[in-house]
This record gives sequence, C-alpha cells and structure tokens, in this order.
Amino acid sequence: MNLGKLDESIEDSTQAIKEDPTYVKGHWRLAQAHIAKKNNKEALLAFEDAIRIEPTNKAIKKELEKCKAKVEQDDMFDDGPPPISPVKASKSQTISKTTSSKSTSSIKNSSPAPPSAPTPSEETDASEFNKSDHVRGYKLNKDGKKTSFFNNDLTPEAKALIGDIAPKKINSAMEAATPAMKKAEEGVSVWNSAGTWEEKDVSKWAVDSFTACLSGISLDLSCGRVECGDLKLNESSASVVKVRGKRRNLFDFNCTVPFEAEIDGESVKGKANFADIAPDCDGEYECQIEWDETPGNAVRMKANKHIRDGKFKEEVESRVGAWVESFKAKYS
Repeated sequence: MNLGKLDESIEDSTQAIKEDPTYVKGHWRLAQAHIAKKNNKEALLAFEDAIRIEPTNKAIKKELEKCKAKVEQDDMFDDGPPPISPVKASKSQTISKTTSSKSTSSIKNSSPAPPSAPTPSEETDASEFNKSDHVRGYKLNKDGKKTSFFNNDLTPEAKALIGDIAPKKINSAMEAATPAMKKAEEGVSVWNSAGTWEEKDVSKWAVDSFTACLSGISLDLSCGRVECGDLKLNESSASVVKVRGKRRNLFDFNCTVPFEAEIDGESVKGKANFADIAPDCDGEYECQIEWDETPGNAVRMKANKHIRDGKFKEEVESRVGAWVESFKAKYS
C-alpha cells in the first residue's frame, strides 16, 4: 500500500481475511486501502469488522469515527446503497440500513428550523429599534425611551445623595469663590487662594513712565554742559509678582540716552548706553559712551570723568531710583 499499489493491497487484505476472519491487521489494512481510494463506505465496513474483534482498540475506534463522518458527508450528496462486505452479507445489509438512517437523521437535524412568530416584546422592540441598534449599544430605559446601553438610571436614593448638579449661571467670580478664596489677601486673584506664584505684566505703564523719567536731562558740569535727547529703549519689561504673601516689583531695561555736550569749549555728540537696569544692580548702572565722532584725548578723558562716571551717571541713577519708588507706590 505504501508503494501506491492500492488494488493489490485490497486483494491481499481480502484474501487474508477469508483465510482468518479474526485477523485484525487484515481488516485494518483493507480499511486504509479503501480510504486511500476514497471508498469511505467500504472502509467503514472494514473498521466495523475490526472493532468487533478488538472492541478496546483505541486506534481502530479513532479511525472508525473519522470514517463515519466522511460517510455521512458523502451521503449528503449520494444516497446510494452501501456495498456488501466481503465477509458477511447479512451483517453488511444491517450496517447499511443503520448508516443510511443515521445520515438521513443528520441531514434533517442540520436543516434550519422554520422561523417562529415574534413575541409581543419582540414586536415592541422592533418598533423602537432598527436592525443595527443592538450593534450600536442602545436599550430601552424604565420609561420606555431609547437610550445608550451605558446609561445608568439612578434610584431616588442615589439622586438624593448626589444632590443638585445642574449647571448654574455665575454672575461674578466672587459668587463662585469658596470661603478660603474670599479670605485671600488683597492684590491676589480669587483663584489663587494659596498665594502661590502670580505675575502681572505692567510693561506698558513702565515703558511710558520710564521713558519720561530719563528724557530731557540737562546738567551743568565743571568743564562745560550736557544736554540729553529723548530716551531710546532697546529692551524693556516690567511685572509685579506676588508669591507667598510677598510682592516683588521686577523690571529690566536696556536703553540709550543721546546727548550733546560742550567740554572746554569743544562741542561733542554721542550716546550713553545703559545695557542693564534691573533690581539686582542695587541702584548702580554701568554706562558706556559711544561717540558720533571721536574727540581728542583730553576731551574724551573729561567726558568719561563727568558723563560716564560722574555727575551725569549719578543723575541717571537718581532718576531711576525715583522711578522705582513710583513703581512700588503704584503697584503696592
């Protein structure tokens, strides 16, 4: 059989069975040869003869069940009578009737049952839902209204426990404030009841007031005079910070003061640059002079002494100090 000589295998197995009907291996090989040739009904007969001889043989039982399933499947398309066993004709006829009745009953069992009439509850559901509603997850609540499957109908006790949670109109921030917020210190927003970091940008006021403060400076010097034009702000920012009950007035300016000066009878022009005017400078601000036309050494040295490091610088620092006080007073 392993060499593909199935007909010869069937003949040899049949001859062996005739000589010894209790030869289980002969029935087994006969069944296997018929299965290889797609003769499932002949194979079934051979397996049944073998199982009668050895009822406890697990391998034969397993193959017998497989073969029965194949025969039932074949009978769905072919209801012809099974062949006669080469061993006992009377027994094969009985087996054929049994197999045929089983296949017929399996076909009847596999046929779909006729649809039953809808119940009253199904008719009600059909009027409320379309065919795909059950897929979307809808249901009927206790009032008979269609709602989401995840909707939870609250009991009166649960509603009383939750209370009134309907949205309410708020006319002002103080109406929504908690008692702790209403007791918050002055100058801090209602939402910031803990007094954490809160910053308010006041750059617009700072720019206007600082520009006015340092514009139009005019000073008499021991060696002449200096007149200043309008202040030019290169960078500017100012804010009021409130944190943990403490207020801080922060500012940062980078500015240029144009000037014309007469020193020892010689007229010069330039710009006084203050790159960093901020609280951490402690009221002392570094000044650098940029000349339109570089004067002689003598004039330049006196300008550095009286403008860069002397009276002019002190005047600027004094005016910035006054501005800082006005800043604190306005946002105290």
